[in-house]
Parts: sequence; C-alpha cells; structure tokens
Amino acid sequence: MAAKSLTPQELRIWGAFQDMGEDIRGRVGRDISEATGLSGPEFGVLSRLVGFGNGEMRQQELARVMKWEKSRLSHQLTRMEDRRLIKRETADGAVVIGLTKLGHQKLTEALPVRAESVKRHFLLRLTQDQIDTIMLVSSLLSDSS
Repeated sequence: MAAKSLTPQELRIWGAFQDMGEDIRGRVGRDISEATGLSGPEFGVLSRLVGFGNGEMRQQELARVMKWEKSRLSHQLTRMEDRRLIKRETADGAVVIGLTKLGHQKLTEALPVRAESVKRHFLLRLTQDQIDTIMLVSSLLSDSS
C-alpha cells in the first residue's frame, strides 16, 4: 500500500509537536550547559545512571533505557570517559558504566538547574488542564499502552 502524503493541517500538527519538544529540550539543555558545562547527552547519561542504576549500569541496559543504538552510546561514553565523568569496567563479561566523583558532582550541580529550567520554560507556562492534556496524549501515544 502506497503511503499518502500528509495534509497541510497534519503537517502543521506534526511540525508543532516536533518543534515544541526540540525547542524546550534545547532551552533546558542550554541552561544546563551554561551552568555546568555538561552537554545534553552527558546529562542524560549521568541522570539515568543515578535514576535507573544507583550510579552504575551495564552498558547494554543503559542503551536500552536511553533508547540509543549501541554505537551512539559507545561514542558518547568514550567522550565522557575522556572527561572523567564516567568509568567503564568489565564484570561478568559485561561492560559496566559507573559515575565518577566528578560525574556525580556535575550531576548534583545540574539537577537544580534542570528543575528551574523545566519549570520556567515549560510547566509554569501551562495551566493544570493543559498539563493534564499533555499527560493524556503522552499516555495514548506510549508504546507501553
């Protein structure tokens, strides 16, 4: 079956959805970077190591949680290892990624920046009804539903 083109209205809806996420993520990422020197991907890795793995995770599990391909994650981890934000070790035949002291320090600096930035650029600009609608739409579009 040949795919039909999107209508002009469907294109506007899709574009608005993409632009909204990219714009807000970009603003929050810039705030974090300016305050701590962490890039968005670095913050994502560090926060997931703490949030999902108590400071360390198997590399394969981290790739799954981040929804990244193994090669992308591997390149990112190499850069982060060079900056001494994470360490890689082998345990039971698997590569385990752990937070370093510097990585923990940078994440600790970044978390309140993220909180303030998310509130300023996103949450405080919406009504509770709008937030509820976003949560409903997110649930409807989720792979797990």
